Amino acid sequence: MHIAVDVGGTFTDLVVHREDGQPRGYKSLTTPADLTDGVLEGLRLVADDHACCLSELLARTKRFCFGTTTATNAVLEGKAARTVLITTRGFRETLLIREGGRPDSYDMKAVFPKPYIPRSLTFEVTERIAYDGRIIEPLDEGSVSEAIERSRQAGAEAIAVSLLWSIANADHERRVGEMIEQALPDMPFSLSHRVNPCVREYRRTSATALDASLKPVVIESIRRLEGRLATHGFTGTLSYVTSNGGQTSTREILNRPVYLCFSGPSAAPEAGRRFSDIESIGGGNVITTDMGGTSFDVSIVTGGRIPMHREGTIAGHVFGVPSVEVHTIGAGGGSIARVDSGGLVHVGPESAGASPGPACYGKGGVRPTVTDANLVSGSLGDTLTAGGGVALSRDLARAAIREHVGDPLGMSESEAAALIRVGCEQNMVVAIEDLTVKRGVDPREYIMVAGGSAAGLHAVAIARELGIGTVLVPPMTGVLSAFGILTGNISFNFGESLFTTSARFDFERVNKLLASLERDARAYLERMNIDERDQRLHYTCEARYADQVWQLTLTLPDRRVADAAALDTLVEAFHCLHETRYAVRSETDPVEITEWNVQAIGQLEDVDFPELTPDDRIATPIGRRRSFLRELDTHVNVPVLQGERLPLEQEFEGPVFIEDPLTTIVVNPGARVRLSRFGSYIIDLDA
Repeated sequence: MHIAVDVGGTFTDLVVHREDGQPRGYKSLTTPADLTDGVLEGLRLVADDHACCLSELLARTKRFCFGTTTATNAVLEGKAARTVLITTRGFRETLLIREGGRPDSYDMKAVFPKPYIPRSLTFEVTERIAYDGRIIEPLDEGSVSEAIERSRQAGAEAIAVSLLWSIANADHERRVGEMIEQALPDMPFSLSHRVNPCVREYRRTSATALDASLKPVVIESIRRLEGRLATHGFTGTLSYVTSNGGQTSTREILNRPVYLCFSGPSAAPEAGRRFSDIESIGGGNVITTDMGGTSFDVSIVTGGRIPMHREGTIAGHVFGVPSVEVHTIGAGGGSIARVDSGGLVHVGPESAGASPGPACYGKGGVRPTVTDANLVSGSLGDTLTAGGGVALSRDLARAAIREHVGDPLGMSESEAAALIRVGCEQNMVVAIEDLTVKRGVDPREYIMVAGGSAAGLHAVAIARELGIGTVLVPPMTGVLSAFGILTGNISFNFGESLFTTSARFDFERVNKLLASLERDARAYLERMNIDERDQRLHYTCEARYADQVWQLTLTLPDRRVADAAALDTLVEAFHCLHETRYAVRSETDPVEITEWNVQAIGQLEDVDFPELTPDDRIATPIGRRRSFLRELDTHVNVPVLQGERLPLEQEFEGPVFIEDPLTTIVVNPGARVRLSRFGSYIIDLDA
């Protein structure tokens, strides 16, 4: 048995791959005070469903995959360790100056966060290395000892070390690390050339600062999880989901915890692509959404390729490691609605979370949320099936909406609830447009895969706004990221900076570096006990035209750049990539390559969805809910169908509600829905 867990802001999602090959999803409420409590409560739900105790369940579990918000939340909530930065003399302001640009070049009032490590905790050492690795000024170990002592006196809980051009020659950084170990043996520290070996000084330093500050927090969290699982009988393999969507071991995460940033959402794009392939629709063009209780995550897959980037930020600080490109906004079932002084309704990004939760949960929440609006509008029933079953109070939801939205705007509860829903949906439409329309991508050429426990309530309305013709709601929709974790592969990145240009290409150094990275990747896969036949290596480089500021990630045509012909192939591949991305190619300009990377991939056991067997099921409504439909501007008694009892491949016209064990699906007027033989709900909006 294999178990995957994704800890979200409101719910903890679990997917179990049972011995019979059938995956099954579960949800429990997240416990912010101690995330492991929510994980264990979810495991108890699984154990009850399998008619066994928790210890028996974990004893049968061979692999436990964990996606955690520990790292992300520690940064967002300011709960990371007190960290100092040791840097080259004269470069104390690197985190303050940043890169000089603005996310929006038209926003002249952009507010940047304070430096992640303040100047008062930044200490300089005397040394200087040139861009080509030459030592201009030797390391003054006396200045290093002084910086370490000042770190101790400042009450440092972790140390980040980022020296100028350590990516070209890491000798000085390594020596600083050795001296920290000698002087402060129990002090966690991070070296920039190991964390993020990129050319950009700010990004390398920012990633290293984040990494160091997370080590004490992540160490404590991992030890607590491992200890509690072991106490209840788990002896299998524990792995963690990284920002690149793959899984890795405790050892790798403890060495580089910055790879845990956004570990859960990174798995959703692979799940969306997989379900699209299973149903053979979309042609590899998939917009995957994941709407939970706190956030709305969106990613776009084009031609079957999951996009990667290094632009990831947390609270405005770049963490810069290879990551699946996922755009996240504060829009979920728990997003709080409010009316500003000008009479405008805002939904999110503040969330009621798991505690106190929406007003209708009856746990102390008094402000209206999207879940309250869905309940008042009639889209939701009186019981939330997730988390073992939660009774919802329609009266409490009405009271919250009336007080905070309805009365201030002089409208009825139904109208106010509809307005909250529209506001949330518009936020999600804009998030999708950021990844599509604003980049010249037509969303009408894609299908939407709707994931998350709240996605089914809004997916059709969002798709219709964007002109998307097909919405796919997969059988694991309520636990989409957890399913992506379960089906993901072992993966970790190994890279180093080495500058060269197509005009004067250094074949010897490049191929020597690629061989070294390949050895590191193979050794990693061996440590992860991946059989040789299941090992895959993916070779990439960071390339640009001469004098460009930004690089593109380019896949290498082969394991090595053996000769001039291989170099020509590589350069032509870059021209094509640049033309695809920017509609421009400049064949007369040399191509510069700044960094080389090898991704180690270990393919794990696949998870198949068996086809459902047609039977004589009849879709008899289990009830009707009086609902306010914005399209019709009136209340309608909408039939409610039980998803598990729908006949296969039979179409049903909206409006209709479908109750699934992990979500509720709203099929709006003018749309049609059918249950596929693989258990997905396919909604056609072209009708």
